[in-house]
Amino acid sequence: MKNILALTALAASLSACTLIGNPTTKDVSGNLIGFPANANLRLAIVGFSNNKYTADGSESQIIDRFLTNGFVLDLPKTLGVGTYRIVVYQDANSNNRFDTGDRVVSRNNGKLLVNAQRNEQFYGGIKAGWNIYDTASNGSSSLALRGYDLEYSGQ
Repeated sequence: MKNILALTALAASLSACTLIGNPTTKDVSGNLIGFPANANLRLAIVGFSNNKYTADGSESQIIDRFLTNGFVLDLPKTLGVGTYRIVVYQDANSNNRFDTGDRVVSRNNGKLLVNAQRNEQFYGGIKAGWNIYDTASNGSSSLALRGYDLEYSGQ
């Protein structure tokens, strides 16, 4: 019985992994749709501008290979002002970091994480602090950053 309780607790903690440990503020959450198990997948917050990713995986998260339904994470306090995306990528060299050469396998969901120093910075409706900006609707939210769903690109 003790082993079952220990395994249950471990599974619960793995399904709620964040960039560093278990989430405390639970800043961003979303569903992971269609990702294969056992594919050496990782989740990372990466810089994104001019339709290009910035290869800085200093804030990466391992997606448990068996629990790929969703994620909850805390936004790192160390990220500067700018625009970011959360991506799922294949870790080509297994170093648990998003590097040049790692392949993003999540589709572009049209949403940016925007860390703004002041209101209206980068896009209309942005408030100082963290926001989700939906490029399809030109809408933003600075409250609970929920619904940041990622879908497998099939590659």
